[in-house]
Amino acid sequence: MGRRISVYLDDDVLRSLNEHTQVSPLSRSELIAVAVRRFLRDERRRARIPVPGAHLARRIAAGDLPSRRVDGRLPARGAPWEN
Repeated sequence: MGRRISVYLDDDVLRSLNEHTQVSPLSRSELIAVAVRRFLRDERRRARIPVPGAHLARRIAAGDLPSRRVDGRLPARGAPWEN
């Protein structure tokens, strides 16, 4: 699901984007979304902002926490990713 936004790009950037779209299976919107995701990921890494859940995932990977509930309860319905 997404939302429509308006973005102003310099002419040379738009020209390059249009040229790349001609040879790519992705649309301009998809290419821009990929670029923004990469940019935000890199900025988060650069600023060392922790991603929610990353600390918990590191503890599970290190063996400090079990990857599954040990009490036998099932995860809440609609949340199969919860441990």
